[in-house]
Parts: sequence; C-alpha cells; structure tokens
Amino acid sequence: MKKIKTLLLMLACVICFTACGNNEAKTIDYNEEQIKVQTDIIYNYISQEGIKEKIQNYPTYLGLNDDGLDYLSSDLFELGKQCGVHLKIEGKVFLKAIDSYNDNLELLGDRAQVQKTGEYDFDAKKDELIVTMYLSGPVHDGSVEFMFDKNLHITSVTTNVKYSLGESMKKAGINTAIGMGTVFVMLVVIMFIIMLLGLVPKLFNSDAKKKKADTSKAVDKTIEAIVEREEAESDDLELIAVISAAIAAAEGTSTDGFVVRSIKRIR
Repeated sequence: MKKIKTLLLMLACVICFTACGNNEAKTIDYNEEQIKVQTDIIYNYISQEGIKEKIQNYPTYLGLNDDGLDYLSSDLFELGKQCGVHLKIEGKVFLKAIDSYNDNLELLGDRAQVQKTGEYDFDAKKDELIVTMYLSGPVHDGSVEFMFDKNLHITSVTTNVKYSLGESMKKAGINTAIGMGTVFVMLVVIMFIIMLLGLVPKLFNSDAKKKKADTSKAVDKTIEAIVEREEAESDDLELIAVISAAIAAAEGTSTDGFVVRSIKRIR
C-alpha cells in the first residue's frame, strides 16, 4: 500500500512539473518568413531619403494630424496586404521609426552604402516578439529592432549603432568621468552649504551680544539718571534745612513753627 501511495505521489509531481514546463515554454505563434517580409517593407521605407518630407507633403497626410495618421496607418496596412502579409503599424510609430533611423544615419555612414546583412534574430516571448535586423555600414555596423505585441502588431521600431570595443570603453570612461565629476561638484556644494550653516549661529550670537550690550548701556544710563536725581534731591533737602534754620534764627523761633514747601531760585 505504501509503495502504491509513493508511486501516485511521484506521478503527481511529474505531471505538475510537466505542466509548469509547458506554461514557461509557451510563446507567440508567428511565421518567420512573413515577419521578415514585414520588417523588410518597413526598413525599405524608413531608409528612403526624404521619406518623412514626402509623407508630410502628401495631401492625404498634410499636417499629419490624427486623421492623417489614421490614413497613413490604413495605407501601410493595405501595402502589407498587397505583399501578402498582415502589416499593422500605427502612423505615429512609423514616423518615430523614420526619426530613429535618420538620427543614427550619420554614425552608420552614407545612406546609399548602408545595407542589410540578411541576418535576423527572433526573440519570442509570451506576449511579445522582438526581431533584430542587422545592418552593415561604412562607418559603423548597426541593427533595427522591431517589437511586435501579442497580436503581431508593430509597436516600436528602433535603429541602433554597434560601437567598437574601444569606442564603448571611451564612452564608458566619459560617462564615468561625468558621473564622478558631478558627484565631486555636489560634494563641494554641500560642503559650502554646511560651512554657511555653521556661520548662521555666529551671526545670531553676534546680534544677541549687541542687543545685550545695548540693554546693558541703557540700564547703566538709567541707573546714572536715578543716582543724579537722588543726589539732586539730597542737595535740595540740605538747602531747605539751611534756609529753614536761617528763617527761624531771624524770626527768633524754632523750625517747628513753619514748613518750607518750595524754594524758587531768583536770578
């Protein structure tokens, strides 16, 4: 009985692993020859000299507004039907493909000398297909990468340049130098900011010391004024006592018989 259970468990595990392997291996179904025809059609158009100007000046696509782009998409689809393939690419994607090719053309070399090598790479996944068409140019070799969605509609066309090892190392060195230089400059800026922040408390302390000194001076002046007033009042009392004694002596009486309330100085 135990052997039967063990065999059933092993069989279940084998079935599970087989099912998982089948799910991982599932990719988009496509016809390689038809895909090559589609990519060739697109490349033959985007590599033409002045193709974008021709499209923009064509009455149907004039201005390349939304309606014009829809017409362009429809015409590309009809072109594919004439060649026996299902060519589906949006007008805006087609225009971006032209721009990408023209932007990299100077690095590839003379337009007339850039040729397809006839080599393709197909990378099929569950929901997309990436096709790479290789180019040979007098200055640099390159490639055109076509991306298809799960319905085999072209969603992106990008031209890439293949640099030599020396050029790649040079670019990497330049990028590294720029990155390190940027980091160094930012560190210097941060250092200056920290130094400035260190000066802020000193500025506040100097202001506080100045205010404290001003307050101390004001207090000293107030005290001096109080002292002067007390001294003045003390002098007045002494003067009153002297005058009171003189009056009492003149009248032959004591100072208790009268009160001196004010003294006015006569000049």
